[in-house]
Amino acid sequence: RSLQICKQWYQRRVAITAGMEAAAKEGAINSERRTLTALRLDLDAAKNRVRNAKTAEEMKDLEGFVDEAQKKFDEQYEITREMLEDRDVKNAEMVVHVEDLAKVQVEYFKAAHELAVEMEKKVLDRPTKGKDMRKRKSSGSSSSDEE
Repeated sequence: RSLQICKQWYQRRVAITAGMEAAAKEGAINSERRTLTALRLDLDAAKNRVRNAKTAEEMKDLEGFVDEAQKKFDEQYEITREMLEDRDVKNAEMVVHVEDLAKVQVEYFKAAHELAVEMEKKVLDRPTKGKDMRKRKSSGSSSSDEE
């Protein structure tokens, strides 16, 4: 039974390690978010240039830049959104694995405690001289304290 519990614990541990690798991708997500922010600023600047255009011809020329900036922004938005959704799914999976690990650990330590209590009873119930030695040792230490 305890071997089965250990195997379950190990499987959960492997799953958590995989989740930690997903956490390492957080830097990539932040990089994509910074790129998205930069592209949003580029798009805003292009729109402001169109608004500030003096002639209709200048405005038409600048609208191409706005369209290009909007296209780049939309592409980056989708990349960032997909990465964030993937991270959310992996985080939810990791929480499930942590819950499973906690349950398995509780079962394992409960079984270990029961085994330890059973072993203690068997050891203490044995008709040996160990009990006498323990009594002498504890009474001997108290007498040496008195001296």
